[in-house]
Amino acid sequence: QAALANLEQRADDSQKKYVTDLSEEVEHMSELVDELLMFSKAGMKTAEVKLEPVRLDEVVQRVIDREGAAATNLNVDIDDGMAATADSKLLSRALGNLVRNAIRYAGQAGPIELKAEREEDLIKITIADQGPGLPSEILPHIFDPFSRPEEARSRDTGGVGLGLSIVKSCVEACGGTIDCRNRKPNGLEFSVTLQSA
Repeated sequence: QAALANLEQRADDSQKKYVTDLSEEVEHMSELVDELLMFSKAGMKTAEVKLEPVRLDEVVQRVIDREGAAATNLNVDIDDGMAATADSKLLSRALGNLVRNAIRYAGQAGPIELKAEREEDLIKITIADQGPGLPSEILPHIFDPFSRPEEARSRDTGGVGLGLSIVKSCVEACGGTIDCRNRKPNGLEFSVTLQSA
């Protein structure tokens, strides 16, 4: 990328298009490598992850700041001080990916809802949108590595289909579970369940 940036400064007008094309290819390859490394890292054994009380409002605020979600129609409903047992970085990565997907694929369809509720000794975090949802036959496989609903994603909008696998690995490393369902009349909802802290 650095070499291409240097080359772009020296290229004449007839060459700049080729340099731009190369830059886009390198950027795409960089994103794929990052995604593969993230998938590998997220698959670490739970014993290697230090679980501790994590304040959900703080994690969600970091996600909103990082993803630029403050500029979108995002409704957050999390009680101050509500905490789950998790690894802060892994939970942040998982929620960030889910929020990013909701914005990318359903951000124009209506408000996105992110809320957390206590259910006995568990915390249930839901991220729900009002987009088109997914075909029912795809839902059981969306957490599989390299699984991508082609009608919903392309090279321009998605990676190699590791995003939700990374989310699942991060959540499971935190000792939690995740599931997904279509909403009625429309929309998609992800539910992350963790131990309450």
